[in-house]
Amino acid sequence: MYKFFLSAALVIATINVNAQTDHQKIVFDLNNSDTAAHSSALRNFSNVLKAAPDTELELVCHGAAINMFVKDKLYFEEKIKELKSKGKVSFKVCANSMKRLNVDKSQVSDLAEIVPVAILELAAKQKEGWSYIKAGN
Repeated sequence: MYKFFLSAALVIATINVNAQTDHQKIVFDLNNSDTAAHSSALRNFSNVLKAAPDTELELVCHGAAINMFVKDKLYFEEKIKELKSKGKVSFKVCANSMKRLNVDKSQVSDLAEIVPVAILELAAKQKEGWSYIKAGN
């Protein structure tokens, strides 16, 4: 009987710890050049943070979507800064896409981090348990 109560107490303690530390982690995949798609992704970030402020969010840009962070094409700079100030929000730009589109790292805003391969970044996040969302369809 003692072992039963001890086991039950351990299960309850584990459930309580997990409930207190459980929060969402979501990675968004964006490869669309359309600024409307960029705006939509940022709006999704805002909506998520409004509903669940502890959520970790990451936007991975590849293909033509890297233009979202090219300095002379940075239409959403203030919104991106605002989102980064609200929580655990990060933005990644694919180095392979930069090379293919002839974008030098000096042209990329410091609001984003350059990753070697966007697909590997997305896969790593999913392996770590992040939810995957395809943005900008």
